[in-house]
Amino acid sequence: MKETDLDQLCAGASPEEIKQLYKMVNEWGNGDPNSFPVQLALLTKGQWRAAARIPSLLAEKMAVHQKEMAAALKNFSSANDAKTKTLEGTIATHTESMKKVASQSWENLEEIEKYARQIRERMEYGLRESDRITKSFIDERHRLEQARRDYERSMEWWDVFQRFLALMLASAFGFIIGWYYFAHPH
Repeated sequence: MKETDLDQLCAGASPEEIKQLYKMVNEWGNGDPNSFPVQLALLTKGQWRAAARIPSLLAEKMAVHQKEMAAALKNFSSANDAKTKTLEGTIATHTESMKKVASQSWENLEEIEKYARQIRERMEYGLRESDRITKSFIDERHRLEQARRDYERSMEWWDVFQRFLALMLASAFGFIIGWYYFAHPH
């Protein structure tokens, strides 16, 4: 069986998360596993996973750099104290910079989450508007069909009335001609 975007999105998720994802896909796209909402959710989840890994990656990098710096300190033990203190300051500055980057990453993740919520709200609004417009269109179509039926019925009565009027006029005309002919013989 071909794996869908929805299957990829559900990989590693708990049963409750999978249930929520299927419900969301059903509500947004009537269950199409390759629909835009699923792909958007897959992209968002991938971004969240990547963003969540940033602090651990930074910590790993920082640990590697700290080990490298410690090794460099051991190799330069013969250097004077001023250089050693400068190097320690550099390490401290680097550590502080990494903490700021990690903090900024969390802020960016919160910003991404905010935009994802806004996108969902706008999509839900669009669905509501689409439903309203569809209902309005269907109601208008029903009104037009009823007006057409009423018009056709009125045209049938008009046709009957015209024939009746023509018959009456013909009868009256015939009566007048007959009366004139019999009342004034030649």
